[in-house]
Amino acid sequence: MKREIYNLTDEPFALFVNKVGAVLKEKGIEHSVVGGVSVQAHMLDMLTKKYGSDVYHLVHNPSLRMQDYIRSTDDVDLSLKLDETTDMDKTKRINEILPYFACDESYAPSEESIIEIKQERIGVSRPTFRVSVNDKSNEQDVISMNITRDKETGLRHLNSFWYNEIINQSQDLAIPYINNYKLNVRVPKLEHVLATKISGSRAKDLMDIKNLVDLSRVMGREINLEELEDMLLPGNRDHYFSFLSTQFRERLKKYGFNFSR
Repeated sequence: MKREIYNLTDEPFALFVNKVGAVLKEKGIEHSVVGGVSVQAHMLDMLTKKYGSDVYHLVHNPSLRMQDYIRSTDDVDLSLKLDETTDMDKTKRINEILPYFACDESYAPSEESIIEIKQERIGVSRPTFRVSVNDKSNEQDVISMNITRDKETGLRHLNSFWYNEIINQSQDLAIPYINNYKLNVRVPKLEHVLATKISGSRAKDLMDIKNLVDLSRVMGREINLEELEDMLLPGNRDHYFSFLSTQFRERLKKYGFNFSR
């Protein structure tokens, strides 16, 4: 059974995501952290700016319910842009770097505990990492990874052209976490995150879309609808129009919808 137990406010998860990004940067591998973690990152980036606070103090703010903004997961979804040309060579390259994602015993960002993260399941197909906090771990303390390595397999509902574009246009977020510690994560730009979520339109995608759009409005951050349309139309017409009907109803007039009585 899939367990959604981690988000970037959890120190072991944040430590792991930071380590993954640092390793890939050191190895010179272009990448983007996608999926639910990219949503969490954008939400935390906006929330820390809205409240003028770091993540640690947001979590401990009694007037703020983080669960209203952040949906947990147990996955780190990762898109890679590799120089290797064959699938065998790409698989070999990924297997070479996976052990470097492990974290030796070290203090949590808050220095309130000691965290260790060990590789558990090896291989490119859904590798996992075992999390221990103060030498304790239970059956659920596992972070899984979904790693895509080419445009043929990287996108389910969008034109494969966008795979490399999403990576190329990704942005580096440096989110204040606690004291001098920052969460450094490379994620797709907001419009690209929204496009992938709209194209899926599962229940959890719709929740992510609402949270992202609502907080963007509060922050005065306009969504580039033309860019969404470039990515989503015509293949995802129904999902896109459903999105407009709940979030940007006036935009539907462009397509001949008339709401006058």
